[in-house]
Amino acid sequence: MTLTLREKQLYKFIGREYILAFLVAFAFFFFIFFINQILLLARKILLSNVDFFTMLNLVVLAIPQFLLYTFPFASLSGAAMVIGDLNSSNEILALRTSGFSMNTIFKPIIVLSILISILCFLIADILLPYSASQYQQLYVQLLTKTPGVELKSYSSKVFDDLLISNGLVNDNKIEDIIVLNSENKDGSTLINSKEGVLNLIDPSLLIYSIDLDTPKVVFSNLQSPNYWKVANASNATYYIDFSNTLSKVSANLPSNLSSVDLITKINKSKPILEKNVDDALLEKSETILHLAKNFAVNKNIENINIHDFTQDYNTLNRIEAHPIDFYLQYYRAEFNKKIALSAACFFLILITIPLSYLKFKHGRLIGFGISMFVAVMYWYLLFLAQIKTFQFAINPLFLMWAPNIVILIISLSLIRIWRN
Repeated sequence: MTLTLREKQLYKFIGREYILAFLVAFAFFFFIFFINQILLLARKILLSNVDFFTMLNLVVLAIPQFLLYTFPFASLSGAAMVIGDLNSSNEILALRTSGFSMNTIFKPIIVLSILISILCFLIADILLPYSASQYQQLYVQLLTKTPGVELKSYSSKVFDDLLISNGLVNDNKIEDIIVLNSENKDGSTLINSKEGVLNLIDPSLLIYSIDLDTPKVVFSNLQSPNYWKVANASNATYYIDFSNTLSKVSANLPSNLSSVDLITKINKSKPILEKNVDDALLEKSETILHLAKNFAVNKNIENINIHDFTQDYNTLNRIEAHPIDFYLQYYRAEFNKKIALSAACFFLILITIPLSYLKFKHGRLIGFGISMFVAVMYWYLLFLAQIKTFQFAINPLFLMWAPNIVILIISLSLIRIWRN
């Protein structure tokens, strides 16, 4: 279909306005997410003896992690500002009286939003996995090169369930050491020593040791608060293992995998779920059969063994009719979220179309305000969908796409109401 000169001019005008508004909104949301990401990374990357360029590299590699959210909200705000501005200056009314239909007016925004959706998916599926992999490698290198336990004089440090308090520190010699380990849920271990020497045993796994002089060890038990154990020694060695930190950092989260990798993980997890379902059905049928035999043998309910009956009843309540495989749900959720969030660049602009039927001043500002409200609502729906993923034994596809479907229904309903 050949476009007329008037249509080309219209598409060029609206397309340019939308791109400019999109870039402004993109800069706004990028800054918000960037600052939030920096605050989250600050505790991780602000390590001693780390040069500026290495820290900058870590920050840059973390950017794709929030671009997946920046594109949809920028697309929404860009469309809302353009439509609000055109409507407040009566340009939409003028275009319609000139013979342009609403479909023609919104076509440039729809086409550009689809292109942005494709770009967003490519970033999520190609750039994000690559940057996440590079980030993990660089961060692991920093952990292995930078001391994990850097104690300052007269200070305290907390490492997960471990607290270390100390006095004067001279090189690797430490005075007045107090170590509290609460890793054991049933109790804790308290170690007190006048002097100790800190050594790095294994740099590759971040394993340290503290050679303690005349330590006193106190063991407590939460089950019996009045019960204590005390031990003394002329010397002892306490080991600190940070290898689990490396494993957590080097682990590739499902959110950082490509769609191909996620599909592979899903296909590997499906047989495990099918086996769990078969095992649950088998156990349930065996329990029901056992109950039936008890009733058949005893005939009178008064003769039934209460203990056996209670045990079978509790077993039936414990067995889930539809077992949930955590990893399968996780992989499915991330796969569908990757696609649904990319598609949101298109779905979110649909809710801005009803704005063309309203008349208000300061259209660009009002449009941006409305887009912020919709963005918060969409974020909440997506967050709620992610939580519910592990509570229901259904394909997360329905949950991850639910926010887009809600936006679509609201948009079509408003267009129908205000058009009439």
